[in-house]
Amino acid sequence: MVSVIMPAYNAENYINDSINSVFSQTYTDWELIIVDDGSTDATALKVKSWIEKDNRIQYYYQENGKQGKARNLGISKSKGEYLAFLDADDLWLPDKLNIQIIEIQKKNVDLVFSNAYIFNNDEIFDVSKKMNIQADIFYDNNWVKFFLEMNRIPILTVLVKKEKVIKVGCFSEELEIQNVEDYHLWLKLLMSNCTFCSLNYILAKYRIHNNSATSADKMALNKIPNAFYDLLQFFPDYKKLIKDGLKLQFKLIYKKNLFTKKELSILIKKNTKYISKSYITYFYLGLNFFLPTKITKRFLIYLLNY
Repeated sequence: MVSVIMPAYNAENYINDSINSVFSQTYTDWELIIVDDGSTDATALKVKSWIEKDNRIQYYYQENGKQGKARNLGISKSKGEYLAFLDADDLWLPDKLNIQIIEIQKKNVDLVFSNAYIFNNDEIFDVSKKMNIQADIFYDNNWVKFFLEMNRIPILTVLVKKEKVIKVGCFSEELEIQNVEDYHLWLKLLMSNCTFCSLNYILAKYRIHNNSATSADKMALNKIPNAFYDLLQFFPDYKKLIKDGLKLQFKLIYKKNLFTKKELSILIKKNTKYISKSYITYFYLGLNFFLPTKITKRFLIYLLNY
């Protein structure tokens, strides 16, 4: 059985379509666990109308605790050998589960994922707009480095062995990691010697709209350093790779102006030991309050390569 975990927050406009895409699967041995993350709209009413039609659906309510906590509650209630994840605004294509069950068993891997279309609210999507996932097997240090560069796994396309997810502690519920808790989990799994396989199929549709988890950028780039700091505590064997990944992320964050100088100063001060020698870091922090962003930005790039 596959346990499908669906967190939902104020999803009344989209959740019917998402549930219907699960019902439309050619693979039928699934359960759908919907966790209402403190919705204030008609999400619960929409779900309850589906529960009356099929006993494979379960509904749970929690006070708003974000997606990591909602997914973990769903996992704790699940009975399946495999887990799949679908947000309440995204969609699956009909053969998604069937193809992935065959492939995860045939290739003897722990997690499979695939490509997805990207579309917007009007339901009209351009087939040329895809997530451009490369097909491969991922299993060693070289691939850990590859994944530390960016999140390459769309969560709506994942099928993973539940025992592996539980073994690494499931999703983080820390608020400072929310919106990248899926990326954090993939890295934990990969660093725990799990093997991933990306499939050469397009199996889902990723919806972009103003109310989605992180709007146009679900990666929430400015949360990634927090996820990396957490990984440093639990995976010391990967310290150098994580630090190199951290430097790259800071460069991307500053390049895209996702942090103000003050926010970046706080983050660097909090995690000095992971970035560079402390006296250089504190010198940077002092400069940050007196010099223009352009100058401190150049100094930060020097600091990160020190």
